Amino acid sequence: MERRLAAILAADMVGFSRQMQEDEVRTLENLNLVRTMIVDPEVATHRGRIFKNTGDGFLAEFASAVDALNCARAIQEAIGLHNQPEIPGEQVVFRMGMNIGDIILENDDVFGDGVNIAARLEPLAPPGGIVVADTVHDQLWNKADFGFEPLGSKQLKNITDPVEVYLVVAEQAAEPRRNRPLAAASSKEDVPVLAILPFENMSADADQEFLADGLAEDLISSLSQIGHLAVSPRSSAFTFKGRAATVEEIGQELGARYIVTGSLRKSADRIRVSVQLADAQTGNHMWSNRYDRMLDDIFAVQDEITLTVATALQVKLTEGEQALLRYTSTNNVEAWTQFIRGLSHFRTVNAESYRHARACFERAREHDPDSAQIVAMLACTLAIEGRFHWGADRDDTLQQAKEFADQALRIDPKNADAWAALGYWHMAYMRLEESVAAYGRAADLEPEHADLRALYALALTFAERPEEAIREVRSAIRLNPLGPGWYFGILGHAFRYAGRYDEALAVLSDYNDRSTGFGLVDMVLTCADMGDMESARTHGVNLLAARPEFTVDNWALTQNCLDPDRLARDRASLVGAGLP
Repeated sequence: MERRLAAILAADMVGFSRQMQEDEVRTLENLNLVRTMIVDPEVATHRGRIFKNTGDGFLAEFASAVDALNCARAIQEAIGLHNQPEIPGEQVVFRMGMNIGDIILENDDVFGDGVNIAARLEPLAPPGGIVVADTVHDQLWNKADFGFEPLGSKQLKNITDPVEVYLVVAEQAAEPRRNRPLAAASSKEDVPVLAILPFENMSADADQEFLADGLAEDLISSLSQIGHLAVSPRSSAFTFKGRAATVEEIGQELGARYIVTGSLRKSADRIRVSVQLADAQTGNHMWSNRYDRMLDDIFAVQDEITLTVATALQVKLTEGEQALLRYTSTNNVEAWTQFIRGLSHFRTVNAESYRHARACFERAREHDPDSAQIVAMLACTLAIEGRFHWGADRDDTLQQAKEFADQALRIDPKNADAWAALGYWHMAYMRLEESVAAYGRAADLEPEHADLRALYALALTFAERPEEAIREVRSAIRLNPLGPGWYFGILGHAFRYAGRYDEALAVLSDYNDRSTGFGLVDMVLTCADMGDMESARTHGVNLLAARPEFTVDNWALTQNCLDPDRLARDRASLVGAGLP
């Protein structure tokens, strides 16, 4: 037997048993594809060796801790780009744990505490995340372009001494922490992690679904105000909308210990809300209740659910948190119903949906003109309409956006969506540094809001700061690995601006696979930048087939880049590729 010191990486697939139960062939095909196309090449590239496949995971050894952690990050990043967010049940997502320790080699297999600790650490990682022992942290904390967030001392199964555990995060260790990834499932203070799933609409009228969604979203916003409680963001929790899964499976995929589920039925002016709180580790229900109330009492229902959940989780509230516990966009029921209806339209980005969203937000504002959140979302809608030239008078639309954003900030200077609206307004008028500053402020105010980080990255790209943009959009993807495809469009865009053409093509091709017809413009431009006009013309043909309305002039209207020479070159490249 041979002994030596090594870095050990342990990985395990999230939700493997459930996916196998649903479709064994598809699940194994997806897992084998990820192993062949991503895991094996990355391990080889980083001078490692897989010494054991565990069915739904693997164990690998490396001579260097730097190689091991760089390999882990590369694998997670590549898998994030590979996965199809619109089909969450078919994703391959790994948790990873890493340790440095003494190992024993026998017949190409590896044993010892170095392996055992890595394997015990892996379940502590969030889906798509990496946790490491203090042995790794102590070696690498000042040697890489990422940081470590302490999760506290953990007593691992069958390991005598507690181990200090750290979550690998996007920021450099020397930078101030601007966000805490959600799924650091516990810490020294044993912070509970809670997921609130979309409520089921039990009404005969399918149009009332926005009420059910709005109730769940307000509960997420309210409970997120509590410092000693981590709450899964809407973008992650709502991937389970209409999807059958046990609370144990949901908890595993979201990294959450507790799950809130519920339903809403509306009839005339009355509502019936049923809600349950379950322990995802045991599957047991901890609390359930039913509320039969008038619609006007919906805020009181929200307050009671919020307080009951906090009490059931034994969360001690400060006076300030008690004051923030009731978080909603408005106290007016009519304003609230119009506001949440507007949000349902706002999430579909096209001219018609935004006209509907604007009308809803305008009606909401009529009922409550002093709501910062309603005014801010009206400003966001108008700013996006103006940037994309969806209105008859672009300048008038943008002027309204600026006025409403300013009004929202007068009401609440810390409203992140108002700052985002200003970021869009500045972008539309080519004020790129001001746009970056406004989006940076929005991201600081809502550090776990993945969409804001992705839009911040877009502003950074247009401002010719693509490497910073790449870091921000990667943070967005890590915060919300099940997020929308346009994150990858922004990432590919930033890669192209940075001159990282191979990476740009890989990301943009994946974006086009997710959302047919999108990503192709930047693929044309990337190939042209590389001098490959034949490929550029091929992508141009595919672009017109998918989006026959595309013209270079219309595209140029939305390209708010700082460098006019770049825009001129890009226009010439598109025309040279045969685009009208």
